[in-house]
Amino acid sequence: MSDRERRVLESIERELRRTDPRFVRQFARLGKRRITGPSMLLILGLVVMVLGSAIVSVAVAVLGIGIAVVALVAAYYRPLGFKFSGG
Repeated sequence: MSDRERRVLESIERELRRTDPRFVRQFARLGKRRITGPSMLLILGLVVMVLGSAIVSVAVAVLGIGIAVVALVAAYYRPLGFKFSGG
């Protein structure tokens, strides 16, 4: 990124912080989260599902689907106040 582009981006960020601090706080919180628990399980399930399809293995694809379903069920029943990281 060039110096000019950096300055323009900084200017946009400053203006956004000035005009809509609530919006900025929402995205600041998102950046601190780590992918763990059901999210990681869902990603693993999708990867295994695609791998099973790529190697034409029904058993591996079904295993991926099973992992993804478990992840979705876990995410559904997870308490809303769950903290993503200890920091």
